[in-house]
Amino acid sequence: RDGRLCKCYRQQLIEHAYDMSNLKSVLGRENFSTFDLTLFSTEPFRSEALTPKENMSEILSISAGCVREFGNECDNLLLYGAGGLGKTFLCHAIAKALLDKGYTVIYQTAFGLIKLLEKYTFSEAGRSEAAEAYQTLFESDLLIIDDLGTEMVNTFTNTEIFNLINTRLLRQKPMILSTNLTPVQLRETYSERVASRLFGEFRFLYFYGKDLRWEV
Repeated sequence: RDGRLCKCYRQQLIEHAYDMSNLKSVLGRENFSTFDLTLFSTEPFRSEALTPKENMSEILSISAGCVREFGNECDNLLLYGAGGLGKTFLCHAIAKALLDKGYTVIYQTAFGLIKLLEKYTFSEAGRSEAAEAYQTLFESDLLIIDDLGTEMVNTFTNTEIFNLINTRLLRQKPMILSTNLTPVQLRETYSERVASRLFGEFRFLYFYGKDLRWEV
């Protein structure tokens, strides 16, 4: 009656956002409440100043701050490091926290993203089918691209990734990217235009330690 959405309708919108996010099946088990810091070592790792556990605690704090301040001020995040260190898990945790707050979140692997872009660009029959998903890449409150660098990189992918990242930056729409590539490898893999956006507009968070998939 006062012009605000009722609780049940807001919940329906959240459920729809879950369906759109591509994450509904995993968020029940991969979220901040199930993130287990005890899996991370308290022993020094190579020459790093922080132990893996201390480092992950700091990354969790930054991520929680991003969720808390989302809509006001939130850095674009680039999570990098070897596989099996919690990057995808953390992407899922952030996604669930924001979906539960009513934001729209789109999650795509880099491979899935390129398949969607190819379908929208090159398939006349599939263009209309992919049109809505394509638009959500630019319009969602948060876009998560997981496993950047696993896609085939060529002129088309460089152009499309630049267009997507640059457009969202201009619209001030936050992004989270994860990759197994090092910063040096990112520069070598992508065009100068893509690299300049990554290094100039994203906060890099380094994951290190032992592969957790061997610890559980």
